[in-house]
Amino acid sequence: MTAEANPTLPRPDAAPRGSSQTEERSASEPFVDTSVGDRNRQIGWICAVLGALTGLVMGLWSFDGPVPTPGWLGEYGTTARRLARLGHIAFFGLGILNLLLARELSLSALGLQTKRVASRAMNFGNVFLPLTLFSAAAYPPLKYLLPLPASAVFLALILAAYGACPGTGRTRRQAARTSTAPEDPEA
Repeated sequence: MTAEANPTLPRPDAAPRGSSQTEERSASEPFVDTSVGDRNRQIGWICAVLGALTGLVMGLWSFDGPVPTPGWLGEYGTTARRLARLGHIAFFGLGILNLLLARELSLSALGLQTKRVASRAMNFGNVFLPLTLFSAAAYPPLKYLLPLPASAVFLALILAAYGACPGTGRTRRQAARTSTAPEDPEA
């Protein structure tokens, strides 16, 4: 079977990520397609860093910190301040989910198009849900936009869960079996 006929097989001209030459892999080592999840991995890590950064900034005025709370955020229990805290946590939480999704997509039994939908939906939600939360803290009518990125994250999680379930398309074992080195005719 050729790489063109089976998208799970590596292309002969494709070098592994991070290397300048094609390396041989053993027959027992399955090919794992990571190309769909690469952007998820990058966005996941960037959002985790942004979660830490926003936490550091918000920590300046938390617990009677050295900086006064910005007036637009209000007191601790106000909706604006809650939305800002949720935005900070969303950067972290969705970043971690995006990293997990990147790994899951490479192992998933989903088709390439469905993997791309899950990948793009998660990236959209990972970027825009925290940003919309912070924006809604500053301008409350923007809270009505929150269902859009939240639904995108939900769609990505549903697709990932579906692809992880046995019996959905090819199973992981079948995907690994068909993507290993040439089959042994004696087996």
